[in-house]
Amino acid sequence: MNTNHANPKPIPEISPHSKPYWDAAQRGELVFQRCRGTGKPFLYPRPWSPFDFSSDPVWEKASGRGTVFSYTVVYQPPYEAFRDDCPFVMAIIELEEGPHLMTNILHCDPQSVYIGMPVKLCFETRAGGFKIPQFEPA
Repeated sequence: MNTNHANPKPIPEISPHSKPYWDAAQRGELVFQRCRGTGKPFLYPRPWSPFDFSSDPVWEKASGRGTVFSYTVVYQPPYEAFRDDCPFVMAIIELEEGPHLMTNILHCDPQSVYIGMPVKLCFETRAGGFKIPQFEPA
């Protein structure tokens, strides 16, 4: 957990398209979108499907389970606010429902992470109580 209060970790800028995603996170849920035309799931939030460019994709609640698709261990912080967290794991998680999500893996030794590792949803609380979806070993 970041203890650097002079440089708090950033919170996202919320757009009208990403608001349902962040609202769900504040409730302790993870959501993704699904294309109405193809049925394919996707993340990051947007007003149209990346598969057939149809508008108004459907929001669905994710199970919160997934596996590590790819990862790296970060030893040099990208910003001063992340210095206390180094080393930390930045990963692409393949959600059980199919979409991929870039996030961090918390609560584990970075050297213990591996491709295919089962993970589950957890949250990091930042300034003002803002919740950021993260993952931890399942």
